[in-house]
Amino acid sequence: MSNYRFRLLLAVLLLGSTVAVQASEFEQDVKQIIREVKAAFNSIDLYRVPQVPSAAAEELSLTCRELEWAMTTVVSNSYSYNPSFYDDPVQGAGIWVGTMYYVAYATILYGVYTDYTEDRRVIAAEDRIAVLRHLKAEKRCFES
Repeated sequence: MSNYRFRLLLAVLLLGSTVAVQASEFEQDVKQIIREVKAAFNSIDLYRVPQVPSAAAEELSLTCRELEWAMTTVVSNSYSYNPSFYDDPVQGAGIWVGTMYYVAYATILYGVYTDYTEDRRVIAAEDRIAVLRHLKAEKRCFES
């Protein structure tokens, strides 16, 4: 075998091992990215899961009147004032303008985002009310 062919064979073998190492590193990087994306999606709670009412330590010492006042202040947060999709004029305008300019369909995505954040706010308030109701029941505030 000539010196040139030997060098070429050695270069191909070294290059092949380098490519194999780079491919395995690339595979590890892709797996890490997939793990991070999956963790990000799991952190977004799209669907409501059952909550077990749990009160903080300072809430356990509240009187019935204080619990009622806390519930009164939270109840206003449990209402949603956002219009539904079909009653929202911004959505209607976005669809109407979107027939001519596709960029206007982004208003639909904005509506989905605001609905999501509004639902999260309302659900948090409803969960807080459930905790306070549970505390009132434990203290028997509903009797007499």
